[in-house]
Amino acid sequence: MTGWLPVEIGFDPNPAVVSEALVRWMEFGSRSLTEPFFNHTVDKLREATPPAREMDTDLETMLRVSSRVEPIRPAGFIFHISHCGSTLIANALKTSAQAVVVSESRPVHAVLRTRTERVSPYLAERWESTRGKLLQSLFSLFAHYRTGEAEPLVIKFASLDILGMRWMRACWPEVPCVVVIRDPVEVMVTTLQGGGWMSAKEHPEHAMELFGWTDLPRPVDAMIPEEFCARVLGSFCTAALTAAGEVSNTKCMVVDYLDLSPEKMREIAAFFGIELAGNDDGVESVFQTYAKDPRKAIQFRDDRELKQKLAGVLVRSAANQFAADSYAQLRKHRRR
Repeated sequence: MTGWLPVEIGFDPNPAVVSEALVRWMEFGSRSLTEPFFNHTVDKLREATPPAREMDTDLETMLRVSSRVEPIRPAGFIFHISHCGSTLIANALKTSAQAVVVSESRPVHAVLRTRTERVSPYLAERWESTRGKLLQSLFSLFAHYRTGEAEPLVIKFASLDILGMRWMRACWPEVPCVVVIRDPVEVMVTTLQGGGWMSAKEHPEHAMELFGWTDLPRPVDAMIPEEFCARVLGSFCTAALTAAGEVSNTKCMVVDYLDLSPEKMREIAAFFGIELAGNDDGVESVFQTYAKDPRKAIQFRDDRELKQKLAGVLVRSAANQFAADSYAQLRKHRRR
């Protein structure tokens, strides 16, 4: 199975019945994951002539295949609060020829976000054990897919996955972890345009469960978008604070968007034990284009000033009430 990777995992409605989950595989060969997001690479391979081969198996097959290689410890984890520069960091790390950087893989997200609140305690406990094995399986497959030999692996999680950071740190306490943050006001200006986790507002019960909210002063569907958005960002920052407080500073680095520079990228790479090229050509180049553009055709533009101007009274008030304190606490963990 060298050259093949899982690209989708479809869980049964009862996630504890893992044997019924379908795994979609794709043949990547030795192709590097150079696009900003894992699914950008998947789309590109599907659009190729001829398209990459695909096949389906169950989860037991995935576990069996990954067991043929040694389990690996990832070189690093990247968590973030959304629209804060994490993709820029991942792109910089991808300039290293020695590392595999997986950015927001759907299979990883599916395993982390599948929930079991409505099943029996036995099945919930069984799932907690199983999903650790599934993530280890994915990590091993990612690390070995290009050559059959283990390569340093960095996992950049989706923003929602920061809610599972504490659990991830408990399972892999020795893996260096970067948390990327940004002024909530600036994050909100982009997030309020819609899509992503903002869509959870349309499903109040799911939102309460997803973000772990209890005893709210008003129902989710009664919140204005600014309040909902700020509360989510506050939950993200609080989750990161809890996880960061349970590991030594040597294993967790908080990076603010304001700190991003070629020098900071090199510091992060060294933190993960990854060497970047001796010159700055590769790292410098990632600052020239918009980080999320897979074609690398859109020029980068510093939008901090614009976002501050676009932020209205409701955005600033909500950010100040629901996200500012936890964001400020996280900033105290920054390495200067």
